[in-house]
Amino acid sequence: MAENPPNTSEKKAVGLGIETVEVSNSDLSREGSDPELARARLTRTTTVVDYDVDLAEAAEEAEKEMSFKNAIIADKRLIWYSLGFSGTIIMEGYGFALITYLFSFPVFNKKYGEFDVVKQDYEIRYIWKVLLPLVAQFGSLIGVFLCSFLTSKFGYKYATMGMLVLLAATICVTFFAESVQMLSIGFLLQGIPWGVFQVASPGYASEIASLQLRPILTTWTNLCWVIGQLMASAIVKGFQKYPGDLSFRIPFALQWAFIALLLIIVFFAPESPYWHLQKKKGTNQVQNARLAIKKIVRTGDPEKVEAKLALMQHAIHQERKKQAPDAPGFKGKLGRFVGMFRGVDARRTEIACMAWLIQSMCGSSIIPWAPKLFEGAGLDPSQALSINIALPAAGILGTLGSWGLMRKWGHRAIYFWGLLVMALLLTGCGLASLAPDSIAGWIAGGILAAFTLIYDLTIGPVCYSIVSEMPSIRRRAQTLSAARGTYLLAGLINHFLTPKMVGSDSDSWNWGSKTGFLYAGICAIAAVYTFYRIPDTSEISTRELDILFQHKVKSREFCSQRAKDLDEDLQNRWSENRIFPVAQP
Repeated sequence: MAENPPNTSEKKAVGLGIETVEVSNSDLSREGSDPELARARLTRTTTVVDYDVDLAEAAEEAEKEMSFKNAIIADKRLIWYSLGFSGTIIMEGYGFALITYLFSFPVFNKKYGEFDVVKQDYEIRYIWKVLLPLVAQFGSLIGVFLCSFLTSKFGYKYATMGMLVLLAATICVTFFAESVQMLSIGFLLQGIPWGVFQVASPGYASEIASLQLRPILTTWTNLCWVIGQLMASAIVKGFQKYPGDLSFRIPFALQWAFIALLLIIVFFAPESPYWHLQKKKGTNQVQNARLAIKKIVRTGDPEKVEAKLALMQHAIHQERKKQAPDAPGFKGKLGRFVGMFRGVDARRTEIACMAWLIQSMCGSSIIPWAPKLFEGAGLDPSQALSINIALPAAGILGTLGSWGLMRKWGHRAIYFWGLLVMALLLTGCGLASLAPDSIAGWIAGGILAAFTLIYDLTIGPVCYSIVSEMPSIRRRAQTLSAARGTYLLAGLINHFLTPKMVGSDSDSWNWGSKTGFLYAGICAIAAVYTFYRIPDTSEISTRELDILFQHKVKSREFCSQRAKDLDEDLQNRWSENRIFPVAQP
């Protein structure tokens, strides 16, 4: 040890960086024998908003140690608010499923289709089977990239409310449509709010959720999608024999009632506290974040509010220590958007994009087209619609089961093994084409129901959890937009190819259940990527994820303990020159 010990320093974590206050040993001796008290007295006053590091770390440990039951009791308000935002995905799932389900609707085909000499019945032309889902996806793509601007400018709450109002207006176009061209315009416009919902919902859930509830609230998004599909399937089946055009117009109109309910829930929900803390100007943003947290925390307990606020500030501080700057030559939001492909954020963006790409290309695109696949395998339209109801029902059971599975297995393991099992099931679906026509459709239907169950037990819900946890706090909206944009671009390819593969009319390839072979191969390739690149983020806090990515830890080595070993602040705090956080005034 040196003869003259070096000066110690007081390190204060602040909202926008680190403030170091030098305190000499002689100053400490003049103030008394208690070094902590001496540092507190000698600390300079500052106008920068600070937070208590010890309080933040205690809150982080408390979240990890809290049981799932206690987390539900403590965060009842948080759950309801998050479910309100995720409920917007029901609108998306319902609307997208309605487009393809109605293609098996005789009255709908007669209204907007043409007489097909091969089938000797009315059928929507192949070009419109492609274009109607395609324009909806294109509208969603617009909404996805608008979401980054809207949520940064107005926040998750008001961006979501504005899009719900827009969706209610655009439904009028499809409800009163007299031609397939007008339908396409309506679906294009509806796709824009759907795209915003796709990013805003998981983003909001991941920001307000506690560590124990984060997997549930982010994967609930997938359940909402499945609920939307189930509603569309059941309603189309229920109105199949309803006379006249109202048989397919009423399913469009029912969306208005649900929009009204969601508007009420979102209106009373608080804005994400992280959104307030990320605002550059004014210390009032910290107070606004505190008020938002008060609405989230049960009974608004002041101590719990301050602990959660400190935890969020600590996570932002950790992220900004080694975050790559915005891309040179670009300013403002464009600079932040380009910046997500640089430095530490590049890897996080890649994983988020690939996780959603895998979800899109693993065979899930067959599910909305299942009635057509069943028809191609030998079932009549009524039988196809009947067995189709089993698919979203299996999806709901799968998603509910995934919540228990994620508490036992990590996200990475579930993703990997889910892809392998799905590859086997899709191979079985393809082999069903070798069975006699009288039973081939039922075999393919049973296998596809099992595939849907496994998909919604693994890839479907877990993808939302992985993607929502990957981005850094500052670039969350931009990264989620890029990832969802990747998903939608892959969806455009699916919308061109899937109708060709599963269709049975003169414009299609008539592959039927053989389509399973293609997607089985894709699942096998995706499993290899998952093994090497996708980390396990379960039970790892937002701040610990920042540490692991900043130190370029291999995906197979991600864990909370590894983050603690690499935590420089924690190591410095217990070094010879011990550092003490300044208590809040």
